[in-house]
Amino acid sequence: MTTARRSSDEPEPLQRRAKLGGGRRRERELRIRVSDVEYEEIHEAATRAGLACSAFVVRTVRTAIREQQPLDGALVALHAELRNASRQVNAVGVNLNQLVRHANAYNEVPESVEWLATYCFQVVRQAEAVIVELGRRLP
Repeated sequence: MTTARRSSDEPEPLQRRAKLGGGRRRERELRIRVSDVEYEEIHEAATRAGLACSAFVVRTVRTAIREQQPLDGALVALHAELRNASRQVNAVGVNLNQLVRHANAYNEVPESVEWLATYCFQVVRQAEAVIVELGRRLP
């Protein structure tokens, strides 16, 4: 079987917009009028992005909508909680490194390793819960 090669001046095939969840397609149609210049600008930008014009317009408009939304206080709180969990995980990592260094130097494992490992797992689970909740709230 031979495969046709695309020459370097041929455009890449355009990506199709992903289907909605459950294999559904978008059913609503939105028609807009643009000038020749606007059309060319949109078409060129979509081509550079490797998207069909409609997929490019949908992506661009949805990005603009997200940027205009006011900050949700709950998202800000979740972000702060996630940053705190990140700092805690970093501190635990530093402590674990110190304990491993001690274990290697003195050939003994300090009693605090078990407590620190348990604490580390709790912090990671807390961070994962925050990430899941944050994902639910994001558009």
